[in-house]
Amino acid sequence: MTTMLYAITLEVRDAPGVLVRVAQVFARRGCNISSVHVEHPAETPWSHMSITVQNVARIDQIHHQLEKLVDVHRVTINHHQDTSHE
Repeated sequence: MTTMLYAITLEVRDAPGVLVRVAQVFARRGCNISSVHVEHPAETPWSHMSITVQNVARIDQIHHQLEKLVDVHRVTINHHQDTSHE
C-alpha cells in the first residue's frame, strides 16, 4: 500500500491557543495528525511547529487555511510517498 506523507512546517507566534487553532484546521477537514513538534528558539516571538499527516485529500486547501490564520507567519509543505508494506 502506498501512503502519501506530508511534513508541514509552520512559523507561528508564541502565544496561547495557537496550537489549538492550527489543529482545528485539520480537524475540520477530518484529517488526523500523526505527529506534532513545537520548538521555541530563545529571544524570539516565533515558534517552529512541525506537523506530519498522511493521505490528505486536499492538502492545498489546508495550506491555504493555515496561511489565513493570524498567528501563522510561514507555512511550508513537503511530501513524499512511502511505499513500504506493513
